[in-house]
Amino acid sequence: MSATMPNAMSEASPASQANLPARIRWLCQLIRIAALLWVGWILVNVARGWYAADPARLMDNLNRGLNAGVSEISKGQIAAFFTGNFGIWLLDTVIAYCMWQLTGRYLQGRIFTVDAALWMRRLGVTGLITVLGMVAWRRASLLIFTMHGNMPAGTVLLSGQWVTPPDLMRLLFCLFLVALAQIFKAAAELADDHAGIV
Repeated sequence: MSATMPNAMSEASPASQANLPARIRWLCQLIRIAALLWVGWILVNVARGWYAADPARLMDNLNRGLNAGVSEISKGQIAAFFTGNFGIWLLDTVIAYCMWQLTGRYLQGRIFTVDAALWMRRLGVTGLITVLGMVAWRRASLLIFTMHGNMPAGTVLLSGQWVTPPDLMRLLFCLFLVALAQIFKAAAELADDHAGIV
């Protein structure tokens, strides 16, 4: 009985793997739609924020947050700020593109493959770059808004939190994706080597 069990399991495994793309098709499509809506929503928010930016309100918020005495914020500073936000949005679009490519592999039935693992790793690495870029951009934007004031750059750079708990959660998730992609890639390469030997 124990001798026939491995054979039954090995016969069931390819069938279940063949059914897997059909079982996750709806989820892959949902992720693709959500990724497109996400990048569209961010772009609309950036554009709307730029259009409706109120220099007086920005100045009040900045003075309150930094306990500073910034007297005026120019349109050029606002434009530089929203241009940087647009740059972060471009990184977000790369994340959405990696999601699209990864789910595309899954929809083709290439789930436990090297190329799917590589797209997962690209997704994780791009996520890491984006989070670090956001952290740096928050500081750079403060410098943009205070460069004409009396605040030294060191005070601006050292004030407040550089990294927030949501930043750490995003970093942890992206690191997990990179590690998982490495595991999947190693497993897929091992399976390919085994198939080549057999």
